[in-house]
Amino acid sequence: MSLRSFYAQKVTPVLRRIPWGERWNHALVAFFADLQTFQAVYPYSAQNKFFPEQEIESLFQELSPESIALAKRFMMWQVHLPKNAFFIHPRHFYTADEHAEYKTLLPEYRRVRKKMGFRAEEAGVESLYYHHGLRFCPEFVRKNIADKYFCDVGGWYGDSALVFAEYRPKKTIIFEPVAEYRKKMMRSFEKNSFPSEQYEIYPFALSDKNELHDNMLCCTLDEISAGYSTPFGVLKADIEGMGLNFVKGAEKTIRRDRPLLSLSIYHNADEFAGIYQLLQSWDINYHFELKQFSPLVPWMELSLFAYLAEWMK
Repeated sequence: MSLRSFYAQKVTPVLRRIPWGERWNHALVAFFADLQTFQAVYPYSAQNKFFPEQEIESLFQELSPESIALAKRFMMWQVHLPKNAFFIHPRHFYTADEHAEYKTLLPEYRRVRKKMGFRAEEAGVESLYYHHGLRFCPEFVRKNIADKYFCDVGGWYGDSALVFAEYRPKKTIIFEPVAEYRKKMMRSFEKNSFPSEQYEIYPFALSDKNELHDNMLCCTLDEISAGYSTPFGVLKADIEGMGLNFVKGAEKTIRRDRPLLSLSIYHNADEFAGIYQLLQSWDINYHFELKQFSPLVPWMELSLFAYLAEWMK
């Protein structure tokens, strides 16, 4: 086993389980030049597909220059870290504007996290500060999603469902297949006095077919949504690399309800390249953007944020 493989397979998982371990992991990677590609190309994935700039331009050619630039920067962050930066500090990673954003969001994120009762490893800025894109989206978007069902795919500890309550969903439909996470989610809801009539929890994962996958029961959103009379206004999915399969199993729902989409595309090559291409092939007249919901960790939390183009009128 090579030094790089040993570090990625043995050392990194241990570091990630201890306080500040993620930062020390990045610092060690940055310090040792021969460990720069410490875990394939994507976090938490065995895939090693790297997209050069020309291919990214082709994949996302219909998007804005800002989104394309973000995709390129994200991809380069997968394999390049500051050399000899033994201890990670914001000034080593960000531009002046990004550093300013970091200093602005961090105090608020910590305050909200403490108020809601989450530890740092339990809820990130993508939910507690950016609200998966809803916080800084145009007002006309908020008006079009209110009083509809919000779909939280990958409910984790309930952080997303709690912040979604600000946007007047009729109810948040949560999908979380891991029993341990559901227990923590219920404790979070109780602590934050989240009314039970404001949410439903399904104990299985969403995919493109009904099956048992990695000991998890999977279903399609199309099958579930058929039982609801109110439209789905928001589909948020952050499901550790299964995002493309989820979208395939949600086609009827998306075509029928025309919801806002906030879909993580950073876990693997299928998500990064496949989700946008699939949605484009459906010709559903959506406005697409790439968003980075964590300047703290610029090689993660890249999302495809999309809503009906006609809302912009």
